[in-house]
Amino acid sequence: MSLNESVYDRIKNALGADGWLPEDFVLRQVPDGGMKFADGAMDGTIRFHMGPTKSPDISGLTVVLDLASKERFDDAVNALLTHVMNGGVMLPVIDALQDWVFDHPEDLKPDVIGGFCRGLLVQAAEPEAVKFALTILEMLDQEPEKETQEIVRTLAKSEELTLFCLFFMSSWDNAMDEFFELAKKLKGWGRIHAVSMLKPETQAMADWLLFEGWKNEVMNEYSAMIVIKRAKLMARLEAESIDKKLFETATQLISASLADTPLPGMSHYKNAEPLLMAYVHHAKAMATTLEEYGTIFDIRDFVDGQEGFASGEQIGDICTELLDSEACRQVISNSMQKGDGFHLAKAMGMEYAEAAMDTLRDDWKNSYDLIDLLLPEKLFVDEIVELFENKLPLDEMASGPEDELGTDGSFSDYGILSYVVQGMQQVPGRGEKLIAAALLSPVVGCRNIALTTIDKWRKADFPISEGLQQALARLKDEEVNEKTKKRLEAF
Repeated sequence: MSLNESVYDRIKNALGADGWLPEDFVLRQVPDGGMKFADGAMDGTIRFHMGPTKSPDISGLTVVLDLASKERFDDAVNALLTHVMNGGVMLPVIDALQDWVFDHPEDLKPDVIGGFCRGLLVQAAEPEAVKFALTILEMLDQEPEKETQEIVRTLAKSEELTLFCLFFMSSWDNAMDEFFELAKKLKGWGRIHAVSMLKPETQAMADWLLFEGWKNEVMNEYSAMIVIKRAKLMARLEAESIDKKLFETATQLISASLADTPLPGMSHYKNAEPLLMAYVHHAKAMATTLEEYGTIFDIRDFVDGQEGFASGEQIGDICTELLDSEACRQVISNSMQKGDGFHLAKAMGMEYAEAAMDTLRDDWKNSYDLIDLLLPEKLFVDEIVELFENKLPLDEMASGPEDELGTDGSFSDYGILSYVVQGMQQVPGRGEKLIAAALLSPVVGCRNIALTTIDKWRKADFPISEGLQQALARLKDEEVNEKTKKRLEAF
């Protein structure tokens, strides 16, 4: 149906000897609106943060179905490609489209449409066209043939298509086995979606969920609360004794679920109170690491903010006892000597600044975020500015504005410069050389962070120096990005 290589062939031809895709395989290659989405990221954002579109325009897709029913297949394909090329995305309109199909049975020929969509699965060159086919095939009241099942299993190995394949597989007799197999092999959005739909039917599934399923390359918080519930973490923690592996896993899961972002977390869990009580009970004997004490600190903060927790005060008291212990403070001190633990030390009122600055001097490329602890307190300001002025090749970096996003590793220094320049918002008048270099960097985001910092200074009634005024004047003359040009009118 297209002269381009089909999505199915691209996936099938890329499979390795193990039957799975290599880590660097990317199906979604075209930037959307100037941003490059990882495979599955757009649908993940829609699913978890936006939801279905209210009253969507599905007229373009209903035309596709009408044409396909009339066996005008070439016209149907062209209509579908037109919809996709105009930015049509399937996930927000699934419900509306399926409702329309149910409401118009007399206008459609299921057998003909089924054949058309099965053809799309292997011939369509656009991922959204494949998703359209899966959406329609999901509705047909028939057990898919083995050939179709194998095609869908292949498509599901691409994390851009996993979610739609999961929807399609959900009516299969062995759906949970299929979900489990996918979840074990995928690492990104595909794993997140598979775990969200996996309801363990065996102990092996439950154990894998608990110890591995929530780990992904996107954000563990997307799966943590699901796993806590379905792997029955509370029941496991209520045992009189547990092993270190379970305690470490519980620490990570609880830490990832205390906040209500990106999904509703512990505050929406009806068993949060007994779960946390069971955890801190074991922590009395088992807490030995910085991560564990950090989680205990966060639990205390969490229960302090909860109303209606009958045992909240008791949980908080146990946390305080653990945090006030010599063992805890020794763990934090030892961690700071290794370049970690500064945020927890500051939160607990321990001395941290000298050790943080030592780490920043020794490992500035990997620890530049420590300025967030020091600059707001006006600590080591001059030394921090001098450090980054000397370490970053500012003259080379101020090569002039370009329309560069700076997303690959070769622009790492610009990421550091942006971070430090943003930190200068805390100390008006400092770091002007850094800000001037950022204003004239090729990376759009770096220039805009410099503008934001200058704007913060202006709002704090801090006079802008002649040197920065000159850099701004040059930028106005040379800026290439239209949005930034517009923004510069206010300077």
